[in-house]
Amino acid sequence: MDIVWPTVFMEPLTAFLMIADFSLAIFFVCLFHWLYRTEKISLAYLYAFWFGTLIGSTWEFTFLFLGPEFLHGAVEWPWGLDGWPRKVSHSIWDGAIFMFGVYLCHRWLEGELFQRFSSKELGIMFCWGLFQELLVEYLFNGRVWIYEPLSWNPVIIPTIPGSAPMSPGYTLIPQAVWVIAPVVFYVSFLWIVKRYPDSKS
Repeated sequence: MDIVWPTVFMEPLTAFLMIADFSLAIFFVCLFHWLYRTEKISLAYLYAFWFGTLIGSTWEFTFLFLGPEFLHGAVEWPWGLDGWPRKVSHSIWDGAIFMFGVYLCHRWLEGELFQRFSSKELGIMFCWGLFQELLVEYLFNGRVWIYEPLSWNPVIIPTIPGSAPMSPGYTLIPQAVWVIAPVVFYVSFLWIVKRYPDSKS
């Protein structure tokens, strides 16, 4: 009788991507709580990370509910990890991505930040959001997941050199999400910082 091994043992790259996905999500959670406990970030920033995770979950789970006709894995992960656990992990990644935009503002801008609306702050977070989305799709669309071209999710940027063979190109909905999401997060982040003022930075 032949033994059928789980896909994770058959495809080393798949195993690596799956392990890295969950490991880094756990790392991000530990990192932000450690930064808060060591007073390197304020409570507002810790809450902002979790709020960014919540924002990310709105589309991650919407995509899950839309089903494989819209989005499906290029390779299915074993042990039930391909469904909601994967979406929880990606939501945490989204929270970390938002907060990296905050970090870039601190690196590139001077003065007191996030006290009132600033086109520079929003511009950095908006450009970062779009850039990372394009990069993520370039690296993983067709290798880890595939967005199916549909009448309401057409390809807006064709496949570019170096993309995965199964990549259909850049479709509309994932890009539209990262046009809107940085604005929503930034406005919410200003409110969180005002709601939870803290001397720690």
